[in-house]
Amino acid sequence: MNFAGVGPAELLLILIIALLIFGPTKLPEIAKDLGKSIGKWRQALDEIQSITDVSASELLSPRSEEAELQASVQKVIKRKNQKEVPSDDEASADQDETEEPQVETECQT
Repeated sequence: MNFAGVGPAELLLILIIALLIFGPTKLPEIAKDLGKSIGKWRQALDEIQSITDVSASELLSPRSEEAELQASVQKVIKRKNQKEVPSDDEASADQDETEEPQVETECQT
């Protein structure tokens, strides 16, 4: 069990030194303050993490919006091209109407 890179033996040594320095009456108050400080640090870290998550999602959303816009532009272009290119039946009907009758002429020499 490691707590912030400190093993159980090191943690016990730190607690004994703190007990000798601050005494048994002051040690519970220090532990209480330390617990509050750790709680505030965790809350601040969670807040920072949520801000970065929101920022990351905001950065990624324009890409998805851009992809949606590109897809819709491609659809519009495809529809326009389909309207401009006549189908085979329409093309043959148009050619029949626009072709001039071929007149055969004989050349005399």
